[in-house]
Amino acid sequence: MHEYSLACEIFETVIAIADQNKASAVNSITLEIGRLTHVNPDQLLFCLDVLSGDSIAEGAKVNVNFVSPYGECECGYREDTGVPDNACCDDQQSLYEYALMTCPVCGKLLQLVGGNELIIQTIDIDI
Repeated sequence: MHEYSLACEIFETVIAIADQNKASAVNSITLEIGRLTHVNPDQLLFCLDVLSGDSIAEGAKVNVNFVSPYGECECGYREDTGVPDNACCDDQQSLYEYALMTCPVCGKLLQLVGGNELIIQTIDIDI
């Protein structure tokens, strides 16, 4: 369960930034998670909730924005792969279809770009 180690890094970063800014509370955290990270958002949120107990981040709302990879072709074509926001592990077949996506312009295989992000976008704190 790598979500726990990811949650630990996120939590430590959030607390360090809150301490640097002499925050009295962390109100919310916004994360950007790529569709190809294989992070289970429910497990990540659970771990963050457990880690934040008895800290200034206890009860902070965690927002998650999912990022789909883009398909790029050497002919210059580039477009969002269009994976729905509710795709999950049970949809592995649809996720495997990424590897077989072809360019609608020239028919060559698309190269996937992005979708591996796990970024803390914003931290809302009270000072």
